[in-house]
Amino acid sequence: MNTTKDDNNLKEPVKLRYKALKDGNQSIYLDCYVNGVREYKFLSLYLRPESNRENKLWNREQLRLANAIKAQYIIDIQNGEYGFKDRNRSRKLNFITYCEAMAAEYDANGQNSCAVLMRSAIKRMTDYKGKNITFNHIDKDFLIGFIEYLNSDIRDFDKAAKDKNRKPKPLSNVYKEALFARIMVALNKAERDGIILKNPGKDIDRKLKPHSEQKTRCYLTLEEIQKIIETEYKPDNDIKPAFLFCCFSGLRYSDVSKLTWKEITVSQDGYAQIETTMQKTGKSITIPISDNAMKWLPEREGNLPESRIFYKLPDQVNNADVRLRTLIKKAGISKHVTFHTARHSFATLTLTYGADLYTVSKLLGHANIRTTQVYAKIVDESKRKAVNLIPKL
Repeated sequence: MNTTKDDNNLKEPVKLRYKALKDGNQSIYLDCYVNGVREYKFLSLYLRPESNRENKLWNREQLRLANAIKAQYIIDIQNGEYGFKDRNRSRKLNFITYCEAMAAEYDANGQNSCAVLMRSAIKRMTDYKGKNITFNHIDKDFLIGFIEYLNSDIRDFDKAAKDKNRKPKPLSNVYKEALFARIMVALNKAERDGIILKNPGKDIDRKLKPHSEQKTRCYLTLEEIQKIIETEYKPDNDIKPAFLFCCFSGLRYSDVSKLTWKEITVSQDGYAQIETTMQKTGKSITIPISDNAMKWLPEREGNLPESRIFYKLPDQVNNADVRLRTLIKKAGISKHVTFHTARHSFATLTLTYGADLYTVSKLLGHANIRTTQVYAKIVDESKRKAVNLIPKL
């Protein structure tokens, strides 16, 4: 067995380990070290030799499951160590450790952007008050102090570290809003877990919380989508078909990039539909596939049910956006188009052509219809502009 020496200073109490098997596979297990006791947990998961694409996809899924189990096990250890059911003791739980476990869970679920943002929020929080922050420390005044810290003259060293030629700039309002939102998500989860009675951030006046100007959402008209359809684009990737599929289905990039053939099902009425779990929210959703969307699904050609449909897409949406810009430029469209523009376009088009707000909200998987109302305002504005195009008589 591939184990390591007892090491009391592990950064995390649980690590993934692998044991070689006689058939060439590797069994995955957890190496747990808690309160001076080492324990091994075998997961009934294993890795195959990466000799073909099918095995690589299999290994990716096995590791995703293993990391999800690991993240939950870390939380379970904290539950046992701090006694969450005893609220006086549970509030002594380290808030930073709790947030780090959430970031690990995001990673395990493929929610990379959420994980990155959570770790950035953790960094800002530790810069503000250090690493030894317990739930006892966090009250309304503590959070207002954190907001004031974000609004102070601190710099965005994260982006500067990636680009040596870039000078650190003050945090943007959008970034501050996103960082504080992650802290609120963690506190809301702690409230649901019974660690705290109430998220103290709920008592803070909305005017005090970081907020940014509402951006105008870029979307494409039907005529612009038609231009993209007619534009020749033949590099060895799935950018064009995946983007157009999103325009007619409303999927996010995180969902279309992981979409598998087994998630394309047939309804009781005999119509094709998507049954998937959204990466961003973890919410299960069923979306009918229109004829327009069906045109952009590639031929299955005997691919396994677990195979990704658009398997040539880059793992990161930023890389996909760079390639998408080439297509948009060739189509003669001057708008700043990203992959998420497809989702905005789907929402505005369905509302423009008569769908009701509630239905569009369900198709997009929005938890709150107020989120969908933004698109209704865009459609109303377009209608006002359209009627004003008629010359005055």
